[in-house]
Amino acid sequence: MFAGLLQRIISYGINDQKEEFLANRIRRINLYHLILVILLSISFLWLLITGATRPALLTGAFLLVAAAIFFVVPPSRYADLNSMLILGLTGVLFLTGYLFDVGISGPLTMSLYLLFPLAAVSINGRHGILVPVFLGILTLPVNFLPVFGRAIHLNAYNTVVFFSLYTLMILISIFVERSNRKLVAGLKESRNLYETQVYQKDDFISKLSHRLRTSLSNITLINHLVHDSRLSSEQKELMETLRASTNNLIEDVNNIVEIASPGIIDFKKSIISFDLDRVLDEAVRILRSDQTFKEKVTVERTDSIRHFLIGDPSLLRNLVVNLIKGLSIYKNSRAPLMVVIENLRETPSQVRLEFSFSVESDLGEDLVIYMNTLKRGNAPASSHLATAYNLLLESESGISAIDTVHHATLSFFLDFTKDPTRVVMEPDAGKEAVAEVRKPLALKEARILLVEDNEINQKIVLLSLSSKVKQIEVAANGEIALQMHDQNQYDLILMDIQMPVMDGLTATKKIREIESKGDTHVPIIAITAYALTGDRDSCLAAGADDYLSKPFQAEELIKKMKDLLGR
Repeated sequence: MFAGLLQRIISYGINDQKEEFLANRIRRINLYHLILVILLSISFLWLLITGATRPALLTGAFLLVAAAIFFVVPPSRYADLNSMLILGLTGVLFLTGYLFDVGISGPLTMSLYLLFPLAAVSINGRHGILVPVFLGILTLPVNFLPVFGRAIHLNAYNTVVFFSLYTLMILISIFVERSNRKLVAGLKESRNLYETQVYQKDDFISKLSHRLRTSLSNITLINHLVHDSRLSSEQKELMETLRASTNNLIEDVNNIVEIASPGIIDFKKSIISFDLDRVLDEAVRILRSDQTFKEKVTVERTDSIRHFLIGDPSLLRNLVVNLIKGLSIYKNSRAPLMVVIENLRETPSQVRLEFSFSVESDLGEDLVIYMNTLKRGNAPASSHLATAYNLLLESESGISAIDTVHHATLSFFLDFTKDPTRVVMEPDAGKEAVAEVRKPLALKEARILLVEDNEINQKIVLLSLSSKVKQIEVAANGEIALQMHDQNQYDLILMDIQMPVMDGLTATKKIREIESKGDTHVPIIAITAYALTGDRDSCLAAGADDYLSKPFQAEELIKKMKDLLGR
């Protein structure tokens, strides 16, 4: 019990968002405060017992100032300022004990003097050593001035020994601080080098996968085009062999990709005005569209925000989807996964919302441990929780994990601006809007936009769809697709993801930005040669209606197109 209480005191103010180096420094500062308060408290009680009222009052004043520094300027928020203030207070305390008899023995005062430089550099580094240096400069002349009659006066021999030891301790402290600084710099450099090597490996695997998948997709589609009744039995057998070999190669590529980390597709921010309810509904729809996800999700809003919010809806969708999927593996009951949105802070123009995700679970401790390993950078990056954690870091936010009785909870907060020009529709108006359903459209009658930069891929897709689609136009990148979207009315868009100038994710998000100002909605199928963990969710969260990874069969693409067109 005592050990747990001591750990909580030393870790006061440290949360999951603190870097390990800063967290360790805060622990040292907290420990310094604790030792100082204990020593002052013992001294205060001893002086009261012995009847030394005036020294007791002085010691009590130091104790109150130390407590005020800790709570008014907490180490968890102002580590540099707090450590300099507490070191300054300690220096004044030592100087007072040296100048006046406050009930502390001379040998004890001198011993604490010698330990002071090491303590100073441990909590404030090279700047902290300035306090004991300044203290030594003030103390040395006091030793020889007779005007301070109650001060500690050493003879010549003891003066030389003491101040030589004090100087030696300062030099040792400087050496220790420099060695620690070099060690930390070396560790950071090693970590950066390792992360660079991992990124280069993932980038190489990702690009290799992209090229292989693109070629395999073309082979698959060509195989479909030439595989008809005009072939002889021998030719059909050869085509079947080609198809089987292609499928085997696809499986091998999938196995290679599994060792790569997710997140190859960069997440690009897009700030627009959006309805929070609609974004949450879309996130739940994305989850339900995944056939491997079988959990029930309940969303509860207690924030009472009636305005549209200005922020990044695709980021929020991505976070909700990844956190729900990541948390679901810790769930061990049939109870639904709860999502609760609360209002943490609100002004006339701004609002801070907290998003909490909770499941019934006896594995909450494992969840906390995993999130701590993510914070330290030791956890595997190929998980939904890791993706959400990295997105929150980029957004200058963080995530906390809580283990309560039979429950595991993850929570984060995001800041939004309220859009004063747009208010969320009342329920009746919403029902009327829902009633306006898009009319079914035959695939042959649809006007399709194919966004693809590779000319060979363009030709093969066009050939595959030529018998099913009459009107299909091509854009070489996302920027051209945006221009064509503004000038024409398309019924469906086939959007490649990896393209020069403007990629498919950015183009999709910009199309959704334009549509958010009106009532139109063009179905978009994201087509990508990447098939890493989380890519499907990233595409859907960006605003795509469906997702297709290369290589794919022509029938699969045509089915998805028909489903989105309502036929």
